[in-house]
This record gives sequence, structure tokens and C-alpha cells, in this order.
Amino acid sequence: MKILVVPMSAIAETSGPASRCVLLVNAFKAAGYEVSTCMAEDVNFRNIEGVKNYYLDIPMPLGLPKPIALRTFPIAQKLGLTSKKTVKSFDEVLHITGNLDYKYLKKSVESVRRAIKEYKPDIVYSEFNISAIIAARLEGIRLFTIVSYPTQHEYAHNEKLTVGLNRLLKEQGLDQLDSALQLFDWADKKFCPSIKELEPFEKEDIVFCGTLKKTDEINEKNLTTDKNKILVYMGNGTIPAAKMSEVIKTAFKDSKYDVYIASSYLDKEEDGNIHVAPRWDFNVLLDEAVLFINHGGQNSVVDGLLHGVPQLIVPGKVFERRYNAMSVVDNKAGAGLSYKNFTPERVRSMADKLTASQGFRERAKRLGEKLSSAGGMDKIISNI
Repeated sequence: MKILVVPMSAIAETSGPASRCVLLVNAFKAAGYEVSTCMAEDVNFRNIEGVKNYYLDIPMPLGLPKPIALRTFPIAQKLGLTSKKTVKSFDEVLHITGNLDYKYLKKSVESVRRAIKEYKPDIVYSEFNISAIIAARLEGIRLFTIVSYPTQHEYAHNEKLTVGLNRLLKEQGLDQLDSALQLFDWADKKFCPSIKELEPFEKEDIVFCGTLKKTDEINEKNLTTDKNKILVYMGNGTIPAAKMSEVIKTAFKDSKYDVYIASSYLDKEEDGNIHVAPRWDFNVLLDEAVLFINHGGQNSVVDGLLHGVPQLIVPGKVFERRYNAMSVVDNKAGAGLSYKNFTPERVRSMADKLTASQGFRERAKRLGEKLSSAGGMDKIISNI
């Protein structure tokens, strides 16, 4: 059995598709399958030892020419302009990242088709990569995809963004769609790396597999109160890094908490109880944390729950992050905070409230246990 794994590409730093790609590839290899990737060598690219990677084009934001995109996008991020854009659906994400641009679609679909023809896989596994979905359909290859509740067509979509996509589909003799998100319905198998408590799909063909990570049993120490670390990670497009750093430092400087801020846009810094670095080992820090302040990205939310850590989520204007924040709040495993109210006083007040309550930690732990016991990679492999 040969599997080709194709993650979504973007020039912005995002840990989701690439990190899940690594987990998938390693698990497929361990199960005895032959695996290759078709992964764009963008900022999120990770070389996987012993695995052949086929070429995939990198999309440019909004389909802009590469020289312009590479100059303007980092500046827009640094100035916080990306955080001011309201994103209402996943097809808007595909549009903003350039994945729905006609020229990019045409190139990238051809790149995946070349990989399929050379590698001859039995299955194409798409990590939110729509070009892979189209290529698999055109080549007649079985298709597996990852899905999530807020990225489905039924949750939210924008029909105005289908012009380039439908142009390509028409050229290839495929049916026209109301939104790009209907492409995911083409899959032979759809896997949701979550649980129904967090993502209550009504569709019957969704396979819930919980976290894809191999997790140790959650230690009972996660229910004790003798920890004092707060981990802060805001990803992209929520709060500008400089503002986030200023607010967090003001809120917690010389407090009882040891605060660890992770941001690739900030310089490394050690200032008393405030620690700043591009990256931290989240697995280590979350085991010692009383609170995880984050942007509501799925990976971040799941990581927090797996370690039984209450969360303070600042989702900004992005639909998926807002949904994830709402889901955590509805399950009483944390709290949400509007980016408009992201002030030192409000952050500190909510942090003190969340860390003082044993109930938030216990509920986070229970959700983490359900995520750990839902099958993970074994559930996906059993469906091959």
C-alpha cells in the first residue's frame, strides 16, 4: 500500500497541516505502508528523513506576484494589518492564502498529478489541500481528507470565491460547485482529529479519531495547584506580536506566575519572570502550566486539553478560532476574550479567575482524556 500525503501550503507560519503531516507520515511508516509527500517547501516545511518529497508550488497571498507578496505580507503581519481582517469561512482562508487563485490552482493541481503519476499511490491523503483533492479525482485515486466542523460548507461559505475554482473544474470536465468547501465531500474517507463534544458533526460519514499525537496517560499532577507557569502563543493574525508582548508583560511582570511567550516575531528575552523565545517545548511547559493563553488554533486548543490546562482564548476575527473558543467555553474548560478587550487588567483578572478554579482544570482534563482515547492514528490506519 502506497500513500501520498499532501498538506496545505501558505507563506505565513502555521503549525497545523505541516505538523499533522509529519505525524501521519511517521504513523503510516510504522504501520508498514510506503509513504511519500507532496509538500511545498514554504516556511512550514519539515524534511522527513527517509521520505521522498515531490514538488508542490507555494501559493502567494491573494494570488499576488511573488516579489510583491514576499515584500508586503511580512510587513502587513508585523504592523498587525492581518489581524484587522474578518475571516468568516474557510474558503476565505483559501482565498487569502492564494490557494483559490486560478493560476495557482492550475499549477498546483498539475504538480500533484505529476507526483501521482510518478509515485503511483493507492491513496492520496489531503491535509486541507484542495489541489490534492482535485488531482486525486482526475487521476481516479482513493482520497482521504482531514475535516473540521467550522471548515465545512454547511457551517459557513462564500459563493463569490468560486470563480477561479469553477473555471478550472470546467476545463477539467468536473462539476461546478457552490463553494470550494464542497470539495471535501468528494473524499472516500473523512477524518476529524477531534471528538464530538468539541465538533458536533451531523454528517454520518465522519470518522472521529481524537488527537493524532501519541500521548502518555495524563498524570494526576495536572490536578494539583503547585504549578505556576503560564504559556502564551498567539499564532498569526490575532494580536500583533508587539502589542501582545506589551500586554502580557504589563499583566504579569513580577507576579506569582512564570510566563513563557512563544513568538517568531519577537526577540529572545529573559526579564525576571517573563521569558520570550521564538519557540518553546510546549509538551514540557504545558505539563507545568496553570494556564494557556492562545489564539484558538486547533493544535493549540487540543494541546492545552491533552495536558489538562485551562485556556484563555483570544480568537480575533477568524471564524475557526472563534468557533474553537466557543467550544472550549461551552465545555467550561476555559474562557474567551475579545481582542478589543485584550488589556493587561482584563488578562490578569481572567487569568487569576481561571487558575483559582479547580473545576476548569478538571473539565479540561476530562476532554483531554476523551481526545486521547478516541483512536488517533490507529483509527485512521484501521480505515485504510
